[in-house]
Amino acid sequence: MADGIWLRLRFSGRQGALFQAAQEAAVRARALRAQGEAIDFELPVEDALRLRRTLHRRDGRLQLLGHGGWPLALRALRRRPWRLVLPVLGSALYIAASSFVWHVQVVGPRGIPAGKILAAARKDGLAAGRSRFALHPRALGLEIQRQVGGLVFCAVRIDGVRAYIYAAPQLPPPPAPAPAATGPLTADQMGYVTRVVVQRGIPAVRRGETVLPGQPLILPRDGLARGEVFARIWRTYSYSLPLRVRRLFATGRQAQRWYIRLPWGREWTPQGRTAPYAHARVEARSWRIPWLAVEFTRRTYVELRPVSLVARPSYIEAQARERAIDALRRAMPKAQVLAVLQQDTRQGTSLVVRVRVEAETDIARAATGGTTQD
Repeated sequence: MADGIWLRLRFSGRQGALFQAAQEAAVRARALRAQGEAIDFELPVEDALRLRRTLHRRDGRLQLLGHGGWPLALRALRRRPWRLVLPVLGSALYIAASSFVWHVQVVGPRGIPAGKILAAARKDGLAAGRSRFALHPRALGLEIQRQVGGLVFCAVRIDGVRAYIYAAPQLPPPPAPAPAATGPLTADQMGYVTRVVVQRGIPAVRRGETVLPGQPLILPRDGLARGEVFARIWRTYSYSLPLRVRRLFATGRQAQRWYIRLPWGREWTPQGRTAPYAHARVEARSWRIPWLAVEFTRRTYVELRPVSLVARPSYIEAQARERAIDALRRAMPKAQVLAVLQQDTRQGTSLVVRVRVEAETDIARAATGGTTQD
């Protein structure tokens, strides 16, 4: 019965005495761990008796911490068989729970119709709480792709209790070329021509020429003209920005006020209506009692302190530059910025910045209206 039983011991004393006694007794120690000046280890029962006799009259003390082993576990189960119910029941519940899908996730690029994909998956039987052994990933992927339009690829992978639906949208077809214009293409603004791309017609300008608004750029051939004429253009923007800015910052102080609105429209303010701070940010939260038609409102006032900030000219120039580039791109979305020149003048407490932006864009316009970029 003693075979297979291990004792957990702790030796307190000189460690050299323990190792010398273990070597003399030829014991099989395992799981040695240092616990401060003491050493914890495990020994078979028969080796523990020999080690104890060898350590007799030497420095050190053995302390029993516990015991274990299959013989003891089997004897405990024979005495109390009901102890086996809990691990068996837990293993059965784990196996049963792991045989179901509990999470379904759609994986794909931005713009994937995840809601439609999940709805189609639920319709085909792929949802939380369904047995994963009754699911066929390949057939599910093909069926979801058939039901949800606009997908070029769809596949289902089941990993344990999780199901992943990988989907990819169809790429939109390239935009069709603009229809040929009836009549010549003219310049919609003044510019310095850098490129002439003629798809149909006869070019009327060359690279390096300066054109004026309304000047013909591409003459029609057989009554039709199509192409692009890129030119350098210039735009000037002027901004007057203050050098000193007043901002409000939260100090960390807060105060609360309660307001009670009665059924006949009157508002009762037991703490007064005056705000606790001169400058504050208000956060309100209301609760309503339906059967009494009374509403309680709690307003939290966060104190704000005004601070005057002095802006550097370099910061104002960078701000004006970004505004000018943003204005140009809103007016001509396909324009490419080439250079930016700035000139600033101080007027009182403000800085006036003149920004000159040089860009390249298509200036060709059909006689019927609209540019070749439309």
